[in-house]
Amino acid sequence: MTDEAREQAVRGATQRWLEATVRADADALDELLEPNYTFTHATTAVTDTREEWLESFRSGNRRYKRWDISDVALTLYSGAAVMIGRGHQEIVRPDGLINLETCFMNTWIERDGRWRLAAWQATLVPNSR
Repeated sequence: MTDEAREQAVRGATQRWLEATVRADADALDELLEPNYTFTHATTAVTDTREEWLESFRSGNRRYKRWDISDVALTLYSGAAVMIGRGHQEIVRPDGLINLETCFMNTWIERDGRWRLAAWQATLVPNSR
């Protein structure tokens, strides 16, 4: 597979992950995540394990109205890819909608011809809330 095809595959998997997150589709997310996946939150620096992340969608405790990414740069390695960029999230909370502007880094792992997300870490952009 060419690097261009690998890059398109990672970008496609990222888009599916974003869409599944907004739909709160834990089954689709489950298919996209590595067994040791972690998600580090921009607002709290708390890191969720794979099961904590999935359960937050299954329980209905985590709801995103929107999640867009921009300014994306992707670096490919043998069997892995690292993506950096900016994110805009609209998160539904009991006290209303929260808008977040973040910078993020994520890591994708290629196994058996499939890309799976291993880690996502976000940092809140100062003065964006």
